[in-house]
Amino acid sequence: MGWEFIALFFGAAALGIFLLFVIFIIGLLKWLLQGYFLFRVAEIKSYHLPWLAFIPFGTFYIGGQGYDGNILKKGSFDPKHIGLAFAITGLVLYMMGLSIGDLVITYLLMESIAFIGIFTAYVKQPVIGVLLALLNVVTAGIAAIVILFLYSRKLKDEFDGTGFYEEDDLTGSTGHNYNDHSRPSHPNDPNLNRDI
Repeated sequence: MGWEFIALFFGAAALGIFLLFVIFIIGLLKWLLQGYFLFRVAEIKSYHLPWLAFIPFGTFYIGGQGYDGNILKKGSFDPKHIGLAFAITGLVLYMMGLSIGDLVITYLLMESIAFIGIFTAYVKQPVIGVLLALLNVVTAGIAAIVILFLYSRKLKDEFDGTGFYEEDDLTGSTGHNYNDHSRPSHPNDPNLNRDI
């Protein structure tokens, strides 16, 4: 009787350790992929300190910068201040967590809220950006990887990567320049100058 119990205990412990290892590997892959694609988006869009995409609360800082021109009126706030507000709020909420589950849920919610600006820049509609953020919460952050991947590819195709748009980005099929006085910060953001 005693040996069977010990064998069952060690078998269950080995299975638990294996499952924790698998969860750790999946979490590490999620973190690396999300950080890489967020870094690519931040670098192409010339966000401040794009390398913070690989730091857990740095994602809030990068995501908050996406609010400028997508959720809020362009230039109404300094994008760095919006990102800093998200990072500080995320840290405060993280420290207020009561258990591991609360900490994970709080982090995931704050990350999804911070990414609403980037999601809105990708789909060009704030309501769909919010729905994508909710999908990100439900899928435990996997949706953000897919959206950031698609958005980084879209930006790479439209943007030459040097910080300046090519001349044909400002002209349509007729060859007329639509914006003679300045270059846009991004050609696909229809909400750049809207009032909220």
